[in-house]
Formats: sequence, C-alpha cells, structure tokens
Amino acid sequence: MFYAPAQNRRKRWYHVLSIRKKLLWVPVVFCIFCLIVCISVLLVYTVRAGEYDMQQMAKSLPGSILYDHSNRVVTPLSNRNNAPITWNELPQHLIYAFIAREDDHFFEHNGVVYSALVRAVFHNLEAMGYKQGASTITMQLTRDVYELRGKTIDRKLLEIVLAQRIEKAYDKQTILCQYLSRIYFGQNCYGLREAAHLYFGKKVSELTLPESALLAGIVRAPSLYNPVRNPVLADKARHETLMRMLELGFITPEQMTAADTARIPTHPLGSPASTAANKNYPAMWANAELDTLEAVQNNRSQGLAALSYLRLPLQQYTERALASAVKAVEDPSASLPEDWNNLPGTEPNELQPKLFASAKRPDALRRDNAPDIKPGELRLQACTLIIDSRLNSRGNVLAVTCGRNAADSVNRWHTLVKPGRVAAPLVFCSACLPGGNASHIVAHSARVTGSRLGYELVHNFISSLKLAELPDKQHENNLYDGLFNVRMIDLARTLFSIQNMGLDYSFRLIDSLWSQGGHLIYTAKKTKGGEYIRREGAVAISHIPPFRYREGCPLVLHEELPDHHGQWTMVFNDRGVAVFVWMGVENNRGICETPHELQRPISQASLALARQLHTRARAELRTAETTGKQK
Repeated sequence: MFYAPAQNRRKRWYHVLSIRKKLLWVPVVFCIFCLIVCISVLLVYTVRAGEYDMQQMAKSLPGSILYDHSNRVVTPLSNRNNAPITWNELPQHLIYAFIAREDDHFFEHNGVVYSALVRAVFHNLEAMGYKQGASTITMQLTRDVYELRGKTIDRKLLEIVLAQRIEKAYDKQTILCQYLSRIYFGQNCYGLREAAHLYFGKKVSELTLPESALLAGIVRAPSLYNPVRNPVLADKARHETLMRMLELGFITPEQMTAADTARIPTHPLGSPASTAANKNYPAMWANAELDTLEAVQNNRSQGLAALSYLRLPLQQYTERALASAVKAVEDPSASLPEDWNNLPGTEPNELQPKLFASAKRPDALRRDNAPDIKPGELRLQACTLIIDSRLNSRGNVLAVTCGRNAADSVNRWHTLVKPGRVAAPLVFCSACLPGGNASHIVAHSARVTGSRLGYELVHNFISSLKLAELPDKQHENNLYDGLFNVRMIDLARTLFSIQNMGLDYSFRLIDSLWSQGGHLIYTAKKTKGGEYIRREGAVAISHIPPFRYREGCPLVLHEELPDHHGQWTMVFNDRGVAVFVWMGVENNRGICETPHELQRPISQASLALARQLHTRARAELRTAETTGKQK
C-alpha cells in the first residue's frame, strides 16, 4: 500500500542544518577567525606589556631641563624630586572632586571601562576623527609613567593591558596618590602638593571643597583654565566639577551653592614650589613659553628636555654685564666696565666717566641685590633681551634677563610702561597707509603728524597691532605722544617688526622638546612671519628719528620714558642681532620716577650696556658660523 507524505509536516530545529549548509559556515568561520585574532592580539599585547617594569611607578618623579643650542645644560626647569602624596593627606572632598571630574567609576573598574571604550569608538567613527578617549585615571597614569605617545590603536591597546597590570600590582589608593603627585597644574606646578602651596598657600590636607574642585577642573587644560591668567574660565571649570559632584551625590545642593560662590585666586598665594624656576630668568621665560604650547600640555608631568636657542656663554656674559652696569650707576667708587671702551658706534663724549663718579646717589637707594624692597626705599633695576635677526633665525631669543635677581619672580618684560617717543614710529607708519592724501606727511613731531592724519586713522592702525588700550578722542594728544600703557615685550616686538620690513616675528626661546625617553614632542615651526605692519611703511620709517643711524654703525633707538620711568634702548643691525635694554628705578610698588641726579648716569649706562651686548652677541654668532663652516 502506498502512502503520500504529509504536506504540512512539522519541522524540527535540526532541519535548519539541511538548508543551504554552505552559507551557514560563512558566519561561523568569520566568528572563529575574529576569536583567533582577538586572542592573538591579547597575547601579543600581554607579552609586550610584560616587558614594562611595574616598579617604575614608585621611582622619583623626573624633572625638566633646559639646554642651549649646543646641548649644554642651562638650568633645571622644575624641581620634581618630591615624595608622592600619601592617602592620609587627601581630604575626602578632594578625592570626590577628582573622581567626579576624571573617572567616576574609579573604585569599581579594573583599570578599564569597556562600555566607555565602546561609546568612544562609535563617537570617533561618527566624527571621523579622534574626539573622545575614554581614559580612566589608571590609563592616564599609565601614559604618564611609560611615555606612551600618539593617538593610535596600538598605543591604546598597550595602554589598556598595562593599566590592568598596574591595577593588579597596586591598590586603588596608591594609584590615585601617584596620579595626583604627577599631573600638571600650570604655573610650572607639578603635583597636587605644589599646586596647593602655590594657588592657596596651604597643605593638601587643608584644602577646602571649592579649592579642591578648582584644582580638579584645572587638570583638563592647565594653560586654558589657569586661574591666574583666566579666572573666568577657571570659575567655569570649577562649576562643572561641582555640578558633577552634585549629580553623583558627593555633595549637597547647599555645599554646591556655597562652593560655587567662593573667590577664585587670581594671584599665587604661595611662593613657587619649584625653586629652580624662581632663581633663573631663562627658566622663567621657558616655563612661561611652555604654558602656551598646547602640544606639550599632556607631557609636562613626565619631565622634558627643552632644547632652546640660547647661547649659554652669551647668557652668562649678559648677566655679568648687567650686574657691572648697574653697579657703575649705583656705586660712585666703582670703575666703569672695560668693555665700554671703544664700543662700535659710540660718538665722542657720549660716555662720560666723570659723570658716574660725581653724580650724587639718593639716600633711599639700596645697593644690594635682595629680592625684597621696603616702603620708602629705591632700587636700580634693568632687564635685557638679545634677539637673533638673521634671515632664517629672526625672533630667536639668544639671551635674556628680566631684572637683577630672579628670586623676586618678576618678569619685567611683561611690565606696563608708557612708551612716549618710543612709540612715535607707530604714528609715522600710520601716514604710510594706502589711500592717503597730501596731509599724510611724516613730520618731525609725532603729535604734528598724528594731528594731520586724524585720531581715527592713527587709533585704528595702532589698535590693529593689539598692543594696549588706547586713549579716547578727548585725549587724542596722549595717543600721539605715546602716553598709554603697553607691555615692554610688546613694544620690543613691534620695533623689531618695523626693522624687519613689517613682518611679525614672535620672540621664542624653545626650539624643540624631548621626553626623558628620547621621543620628540614638539618642534618650533620655521615659518616666515606674516605682515604685521605694512611693508612700505615699515621700510620708510625704519631709519628716521627717533631711530638714529650712521653708515657703517648699528641702528640705535635711545629714549627716556615719560614721567622719568627709566631709559629704553634698542641697538639693531639687519641680519645680525637686536638688543633691547630697559634701565630705571623701582620702589616697593614697581617702576617709579627716577631721581634727577641718576637720570644721566642711567641714560649713559643703558646705551653703553646695549652696545656692549650687541658687540658681544655679533662676535658670538660670527664665531659660531666660522666654526660651523670649518666642520
């Protein structure tokens, strides 16, 4: 008997295996392949991570060092041999602040938050770039300790495996303490102990909630959120930290409100903890420049080797020359420096030795070099700046001093002064702008020239240079006479631009930066400056008064600042060297009026010092060029 098969026979699960068997093996093989690749990658990075010494975390923290152009050590940039912070030093609200800001699952994960990594991957794919990193505190510490560079998949995978090794080797308390001991807080401040001392004048254990939230907010971008330079942005960073702490239940709304209204410290309340930078002007300048380089902010805590344009012999000579020049003015029994004899470009009777010996010195004038000065006392001060003006090196700082004693932590090149007649070339440049008429004529007087041009024209031109806040129209003569405040460094840079066909060359000291492990972190771009001042105007003005020029001699600008606030001197030669010198008198409040009896000695000493440094710097560069050609 024959039976026909049932048309609606029930199918079992194993019947699927009989349908398109070849297609079924494709995803199976793919999954097996992916599993093998993942296991292989895990093994490779586990082996690589095993080569790193876990004891390196317990070693002393490396410091940064400044080198000159010939790799000679100039000075340490920081003092990093401090013991790490201990857990008992940390207030609970400080721990909460950093956990809320940087890694709210710190005490729960094993070094990596995989869900955050997955979110970061999708976010970066969506943005088609590296926008989010998902790094935990342990991963940040790993990058710092082992100098893991670049934003690559290789670095990230190695960082993940190393972070897990650190979590197995150390407890959470040790990891957090090491992290807080290494991170950079701006103002040449490394580690929480130094930051607490500098910004608040306190120990770590004494930090309050608003202070802890502020420090936690700074570490994201120390140069951007620095409270001394950007109190508004620092307040915003603190607010964000407090809001996150509130969301996580670490603080109450009342605590949040009280902390959010606390004062932001706009001036350091403690002396800088890194005494190396506090006693050396090249270090002071270099650290300030490093704070502006965003490319190195994530590497500051590791210790850097900074290769500079400085010439160490010239720097040492400059410091000795400044001390001798100051002594010649303040001490009637001191003999004039021998290097002042037969200086190139010196006119007859320009330097009068008898004047230094016969001039009376005020009783209030102090002749020591101590960093402090009491009310009612006066002290002679000077600062010098030597800039390379050769074709491919314009703007490089060859030597710098910012005063007589770096222990006072004052960079006088950032001091505001009224330029007076030193600013006359800016008014004259206004007359050379395109579209002028018959009234656009450069007269001997800046006030006459400015009056002919009109307030709006002169004001708009000088405003475009972004030097200072300028007088309003009701006080337009103050604009023409240079009676407005400008930083000395900005004034020097503008004069340097005029003598270099109006091109903008920022003064830079750092050439390149290297990690302690020998990795290149940053190199200065050798780019030509853009047009800062119109070229035709700069060329036309560069050799007329107040600039003084004689054939075969360096160009000189030598003027007394308004209100007898010191003497400004510039000595320059094209494709050579530019030297800037300011010399004046200070009291406990800063620059003050120079006593009448010291005005002429200061004027002569400032000019002689500038000529002396210019002669020495040119000789230094010529020697270096000759040596280089012989090699």
